[in-house]
Amino acid sequence: MTIEFPFHHRLRVRWSEVDAQRVVFNGHYLNYLDTAISDYWRAVGLPYPEGLAHLKGDIFVRRNVLEYHAPARLDDWLDIGVRCERIGRSSITMVWSMQANGRLLVTGETVYVFTQLTTGRPEPVPAAVRLQLERQAQGAPVHSLHCGDWASLAPLARAVRTAVFIEEQAIPESEEWDEDDTQALHAVVANLAGLPLATGRLITSGLPQGEAKIGRMAVLRSSRGVGLGEQVLQALIGAAREQSVHTLSLHAQTSAQAFYQRAGFAPDGPVFDEVGIPHIVMTLRL
Repeated sequence: MTIEFPFHHRLRVRWSEVDAQRVVFNGHYLNYLDTAISDYWRAVGLPYPEGLAHLKGDIFVRRNVLEYHAPARLDDWLDIGVRCERIGRSSITMVWSMQANGRLLVTGETVYVFTQLTTGRPEPVPAAVRLQLERQAQGAPVHSLHCGDWASLAPLARAVRTAVFIEEQAIPESEEWDEDDTQALHAVVANLAGLPLATGRLITSGLPQGEAKIGRMAVLRSSRGVGLGEQVLQALIGAAREQSVHTLSLHAQTSAQAFYQRAGFAPDGPVFDEVGIPHIVMTLRL
């Protein structure tokens, strides 16, 4: 694939998308594009819909132009490149390309219009959206990492933990907030517009000298898969090292066990129930 696109998404053609001519039905290409665009906004740091709703707006398609060059077939891996071509007053123009094994399949242009949530009318594209798009196109960071105490980061950390633990995982609110928050070091990853996307905490208070515990690791559902959890985890591990911690532990949800193992944590004991969710203790020697 050409290098003119700063973002790429890959997906595989499914049986249900092939028509009687044994090629992908032409209408499915817009579905493929929509899937790629969703990942694009996630990579830009504006996960849909939270990223735009945070700025009191949304985007709507004004125009789609497609040019078909060759058909895609069952089991083809489609490589989709996306680039923001132009930002007008209220419009955002994307150009894109789909290829399979080096064969050019479809090219196109999509024009979106930024609208105000309450009125549904076009509004100027916010400076924060422009910044996120420009930074991603430049290969520059589109997120910022913040570390600090509960007094300074509570609003950001609370927003993420409420969305993930209380709303998504249905953990009782009484089980979520505890006295450890006021004693812990907190890490939060936010986009450049200040929308919190991931968080975690490091506890040393009340533990033996040289030991610490990581907990409350959470990433918004719409922002998973772009490395934000790893940013938080590595920041907390780094903070532990600075405090001469030699043993880190955490209670990992078993669904996230592989994530922590990639960071060097090892299982330490049997699976157990915590707030109705299977967990396992994991440790890391620093």
